[in-house]
Amino acid sequence: MRHFVRWFLFLTLLCHAALALNGQGEDERGPLSWSQWVDRCAQARVLYLGEEHDGVVDHELQRDTLQALSRRRAVTVVAEMFQLPSQPVLIDYSQGRIDDEELRSLSEWDKRWGHAWEQYLPIWQVCQQQTVELRPLRNSTESGKTLSKLGVQGLTAEERVGLTPEPYEFGPHPESLRKVFEAHAGPVSLEAFERFLKVQTIWEEFMAAQIRAALSQDRMVVVLVGKGHLLHGFGLPQRVQRGWPHPLQQAVVVVNPQAEERSRCNFWWTSR
Repeated sequence: MRHFVRWFLFLTLLCHAALALNGQGEDERGPLSWSQWVDRCAQARVLYLGEEHDGVVDHELQRDTLQALSRRRAVTVVAEMFQLPSQPVLIDYSQGRIDDEELRSLSEWDKRWGHAWEQYLPIWQVCQQQTVELRPLRNSTESGKTLSKLGVQGLTAEERVGLTPEPYEFGPHPESLRKVFEAHAGPVSLEAFERFLKVQTIWEEFMAAQIRAALSQDRMVVVLVGKGHLLHGFGLPQRVQRGWPHPLQQAVVVVNPQAEERSRCNFWWTSR
C-alpha cells in the first residue's frame, strides 16, 4: 500500500510538471506560477473552470486544479457532464460505493453526454479519492426537448426548484453565439436561432439554480462547464449572483481564450 501511495504521488507530480512545461497561468499583469495559480483559484467562492469539451489541456487543468484545491478546503464540484436524475449515482460514487464503470453506466454517460469518457475520468477519480461532493449541472435530456415550445414549464417540478422569477434574457450581443450554433446545425433562420437562444437562456437559469443549491453548504464550489456559458450573453456568474442575497466572489477561468474573450475571464491558462 505504501508503495502504491508513493507511486501515485510521483505520477501526480509528473502531471504537474507536464502542465508546467506546456503552459502557464496568466492574468492581465502577466504570468502566474503554479502556486500563484492555485492561490488565485482558492480565493473564489465559486470557481468556473470553462472548457472545450474535447480539450485535453482543459481537462488536465481541471483535474490538477481540483486536486490542489481539495487538499486545502472542502470543495463541491458541479459538472455540466451530468444531468439532475443522476444525483443519487454521483453521491454513491463520491462515497466510494460504486466504481468508475458503474458511474459511467448508471449516469448513462454515453447517451446523455457522449464526449470522451477517458478524458474526464481522472477528474471523477480525484473527486472519489478526495471525497469531493459531485453534483449535476444539467436538466434531463427529456425536459430539454420541450423547452423551445413550453419554456420553463417544460422543466419538471423538481427542475424548477430554485429558479429566479421570469422574465429571462440571454443578455448582450446574442449574435456572438450564432457561429457556435451554426457550427452544430449549419445555416439557420432567424426564427430557429431565436428558439436556440431561448433554450440556452433557460438552460443557464437552471444551471445557476444548481450552483446556488451547492452554495447552501459551507464549501467552495467548482463548476465544470463549457466556456460558451461563461463568455456569451449574461453568463453564469451574473445569473448566479442575481438569485443570491449578497455579493459573491466568483472567478472565470478559460484555457487559451481569444483576445476579446479575456475581458470575461479573471485569469486564464495558456498552453504552448
